[in-house]
Amino acid sequence: MTDTAAPGTGIGECREVGPGESRAVSDVLASDPLVSAPAAEKLATSGVVAGADGRFLTLGGPARSLVFVGSSVLPLRGDDADHRALGRAVAGLGLGPMSVHGRREQVASLWPALRDAWGEAREYRGRQFLMTLERPVDPAMIPDGIRPATLEEFEPVLAAAAAMYREELRADPFAVGAGIPFRRRVARSLARGRTWIGLDRGEVVFKADVAALAPRVAQIQGIWVHRERRGAGLGSGGTAAVCAALRSRGLTPSLVVNGSNVAARAAYRRVGMTDAVDYATVLL
Repeated sequence: MTDTAAPGTGIGECREVGPGESRAVSDVLASDPLVSAPAAEKLATSGVVAGADGRFLTLGGPARSLVFVGSSVLPLRGDDADHRALGRAVAGLGLGPMSVHGRREQVASLWPALRDAWGEAREYRGRQFLMTLERPVDPAMIPDGIRPATLEEFEPVLAAAAAMYREELRADPFAVGAGIPFRRRVARSLARGRTWIGLDRGEVVFKADVAALAPRVAQIQGIWVHRERRGAGLGSGGTAAVCAALRSRGLTPSLVVNGSNVAARAAYRRVGMTDAVDYATVLL
């Protein structure tokens, strides 16, 4: 890595981070590893140069301000003035609207400029928590049969993912693009070994996705339990299985949960997870 700055592509007052700023970006991400996991995976996989897996934008250099734009928008550093400019720059990329997530105060700072361009949010989840697991998982918690799904299990996994999407987002995942983008996301997660399931007579009763695999942190999302199996400990047990597998690879498991979801927060606490970051998500 080098510290030599490159001009990047200009977007208003802001610009894309250049290849000579890898070290500066790495330092920012390392200062907040739990929140920055999606951006850290992009950096580790393909560096800072913009590509299909995302791009970094800055005003005045990464040490001053930084936003990662992947499949969603993740503010990482900057004050209110920086975020106003960066929000306009993100909107100017023409990639949105897309969801925004991150530390609660940074999302609140970035969102107004995006709202001016993209319109009102479908939902602003302003009281979430990023939870993390810093201790070993109790093996007694882990049920049999929780494992990575295969591409051959696409159809039952798709049905579970769609059920979770409808419950969580109160929207039809097949309404956009005849469902093709949603199907591609599910298939990609399966192909990468990122979707974990529990089956009962061929039906998915537990599902979880590993959304980001950074060098130090793994971020879990999309945890779902079949309605008929809820309240029996499958959510906490399945999550424990995924967390144990991630910890065996030297990774710190993390996930984001709504503050109002008392049952889920209690399930994750049974695994040993604790609140680490005040978080927020804006859904478009």
